[in-house]
Amino acid sequence: MSSNSIVIMTGLAAIFFGALIGGRLASRFHIPRVTGYLLTGLAIGPSVAHLVGWPALLTSEVLTELSILGDLALALILLNIGSLFSIDHLRKWKQRIAFFSLSEMGLTFLLVGIATFGVNELILHKTVADLSLHQTSLLFSLFLGIIGVATAPAATLMVIREYEAEGPITGIVLTLVGFNNLVSVLGFTILVHFLLSPAESHWLLLWQMGGPIIVGTFFGLILSFWGERLELPSEHKILLLGSVAAVTTVCQIMGIDSLLASLILGIVAANSTPSWHRMAASLRQVDYLLYVAFFVLAGANLHIETLGHIGILGVAYVLARTLGKWLGARIGAAIGNFGKRERSYVGLTLLAQAGVAIGLAASLARQWPEGGQLIQTVVLGSVVVFELIGPLAVRFGLVQAGEVPILSLLQKRTPKGAMEGMHSVVQHFRSSLGLPAWKKFREPGDIYVRHIMRQNVETIPNNTPFNELLRIIAHSRYDRFPVVDSEGRFLGLINYTEIRELIFEPTLMPLVVAGELISTEKHAVKPDQPLREVMEMLKSNRNISFFPVIDPDEPDRLLGILSQNEVLSAYRRFDDDNTEQ
Repeated sequence: MSSNSIVIMTGLAAIFFGALIGGRLASRFHIPRVTGYLLTGLAIGPSVAHLVGWPALLTSEVLTELSILGDLALALILLNIGSLFSIDHLRKWKQRIAFFSLSEMGLTFLLVGIATFGVNELILHKTVADLSLHQTSLLFSLFLGIIGVATAPAATLMVIREYEAEGPITGIVLTLVGFNNLVSVLGFTILVHFLLSPAESHWLLLWQMGGPIIVGTFFGLILSFWGERLELPSEHKILLLGSVAAVTTVCQIMGIDSLLASLILGIVAANSTPSWHRMAASLRQVDYLLYVAFFVLAGANLHIETLGHIGILGVAYVLARTLGKWLGARIGAAIGNFGKRERSYVGLTLLAQAGVAIGLAASLARQWPEGGQLIQTVVLGSVVVFELIGPLAVRFGLVQAGEVPILSLLQKRTPKGAMEGMHSVVQHFRSSLGLPAWKKFREPGDIYVRHIMRQNVETIPNNTPFNELLRIIAHSRYDRFPVVDSEGRFLGLINYTEIRELIFEPTLMPLVVAGELISTEKHAVKPDQPLREVMEMLKSNRNISFFPVIDPDEPDRLLGILSQNEVLSAYRRFDDDNTEQ
C-alpha cells in the first residue's frame, strides 16, 4: 500500500471513528448529531490544529483527496430535496407556497443587501479596483444578498431524519430549502454575467442556466425509464448512485453547476416515475454513511480563523440574514394563509448555511478576485456561525411545531453508558451460550401515547366542499382525515373507504360538505394511555390506520394523531434495543 493510500485510509478511519464519538457526545448534550459531526471535523481538521498546535488527522491534502465523498453526498441531498417538487405535492399548496417562498427569499435578499450596503458606505468605505464607493457597496450588497438566500439542505435534511420529524411544516421547510437554493444559484449566475462579464454573449448565460436543467432532465428521464425495469432495492441504489455520479461528472466536464443539475434530477425523477418512493426508500438504507462523511469533512473545511476577519460586514450579514429568514417566513406564512405554527417556527429552520453558499463565494472569488475574496471571507466566517447554530434552530423549530415524537427526543437523551454497554455485550454473549436470562425487561406497552403521537395535525374545516375534499385526499398518504368546526373543535374523522362511492354520484357532489361525511366510528385515544391498550384496540379494529388523540378533559380538543405504523415502530424499536434476552 502506497504512503498516499495509507494517509487516505487513516483519514477515513478518523472520519468514521470521530463521527461515532462526536455523535455520541452531541446526543449526551441534547444537541443534533449533525452538530457533533461538524465539531468532530473541526477538531481533527487543519483549522483547529493550526490554532492549538496539534497534528491534524485530516490534512488539507487528505481533504482534497476525499472531497469526492462530499460532492457525492451533497448531490444526493439535493436529489432528495428536488424530489419534493412533485407536481402533486406542490398542487396541495397551489400559489400559497410561492407567496411564502418569495416573501422569505425577498426579505432576506433585501435586508442583507441594505445592511451590507450601509456598512460599507458609512463605516468601511471599502473600494475595489476602479469602482467608486457606491459601485463597490452595490456589488457587495447584491452578491451577499443573493448568497444569503441559500439554505444548507444537508443540515436541514439530516436533523429531520435524525429526529424522525414528519408533518406539514417538515414538508414546507424542505420545499422552501429547494426554492432557496434554486433561486440563489440562478440569481448568482445572472448577477455574475451582467455585473462582472457584461461583454460576454447572452448565449453563455443561457447555457450556464439551462445547461444544468438539460443535464438533470436527461439523466432524470433515463433514471425513470430504467428504474421501472428494476425490481430489487439493491438495483435501485446502484441506479441512483450511478445517476448522481454521472450528473456530477458531466457537469464538471461542461463547466456548469452540478448542484442545480442534481436538484433538477430529483424533480424530474419524482414526477416521471411511479416507483420513485420505493427508489428513495432503498437509497435511505445506504446514504447515511455518505452524509456522515460529508459533515465531518464540512467541519474540517471550516476556517475558524475567518471569524476574526469577517469584521462588521460579516456581523451585519449574519444579523440581517437571520432577521430576513425569520421575519420573511412570518410574513410569507401570513400572506399564504398558513397557520400559526408555520408563522412561528419555519423561519428558524432556514438558518443553516454551508455548501451552496461556500461554492458560490468560491466561484465569485475566482471570477472577481478584487472584491470576491472579501465576500468569500465574510461567507466562510458566517458559515461557521450558521452551521453551528443552524441544526439547533432546525431541531428547536420542528420540536416546537409538534412534528417530532417525544419518544425520539427521549431516545436521543438517554444513550447507553459504558457500564450499560458492557452489560449489553455480556448479556448477548450469555444468550449466545444458551444461558437463562438474568432479568426481565420492561415491556414497550408502558410507553404512553403522548411519547409517539404527532402533535401538528392537518385538519379539514367542516364546510369544505366535496371537490376540495377530494383534492386533499389525492395529495395525502392517509385514508382518514380529522374534521374541525370554525372554532377549531374536533368533530370526528372522514373515512375515505366510507365516502368513495360518492365519487360515482356526480349529482350529489356539489351538495355535500366535509361535515356531512364524518364517520360513525368514535375510536379515539388519550395522551396518557399506554400503548398496550392501543394495541388491544388495533387488534379488535383491524381496519383502523390511526387514532385521533383528544384531551381527556375537553373531548372536542384534538391534541394530535397516532398512526398504527408509529405504534408498531415503537414496539419494534424497543425490541431491537432489548434483544439481550
